[in-house]
Amino acid sequence: MTKRLWILAALCLVAGSGRALAQDTMDGQLWMQVLALGPISPNWRTHLEVQPRVFDDASELGLTIVRTAIGRQLTPRVSLWAGHAWVPRSLGPSTTHENRLWQQLSITMPRAGSWAPSARIRLEQRWLGQWDDTVHRLRLLARGQRQFHPGSPWHVAVYDEAMITLDTTASGPFRGYDRNRLFGGVGRRLNATFTAEFGYLWENSTIRGPGQRNEHVASAVLNVNWPRRR
Repeated sequence: MTKRLWILAALCLVAGSGRALAQDTMDGQLWMQVLALGPISPNWRTHLEVQPRVFDDASELGLTIVRTAIGRQLTPRVSLWAGHAWVPRSLGPSTTHENRLWQQLSITMPRAGSWAPSARIRLEQRWLGQWDDTVHRLRLLARGQRQFHPGSPWHVAVYDEAMITLDTTASGPFRGYDRNRLFGGVGRRLNATFTAEFGYLWENSTIRGPGQRNEHVASAVLNVNWPRRR
């Protein structure tokens, strides 16, 4: 399964790159994220995430994602999550509100040399006022991370995420390829609780009609791992 996930992510990246040749629009954006994970028992964890995204050449807040979830550690390498996301979309003359339910399988893979690979499979059910029905979307992410050298607080990170819409709604997304995200950056462990990561993300996505969008994103992430209280 692990090998298939990496192959599928690579194929989606190639497909997205080909679509980018026929791009219609581009935008420079800034995405910021704070992600807090914390154990509530030996096998259960909580997830709280806030992610504002600034659009229009990093000049206007376009949307904010607020995610909450609870997760169960199934094995030392596999965890299962379920949660909700509230997405106020503020770009334009008015604010609309998207809601999502999401389920996720997270997999930490055996080390590949100096690299620590991982994968994530996420299924979303999405609702927005102008859509006439629920939109189901599958998200597949493959990530690799390695330290600059053994014992270094710094690391290099790369990931690719492919998103596929599973159905068509009359006024919402079409079934099929939705978007692909490719990221490369560096991170630093600040202490036992906080890790910062920043880098460049390229997103290729479909829009209604024959067009494509290509976003060039400066990404900044703060990961917070709360220790369990005894």
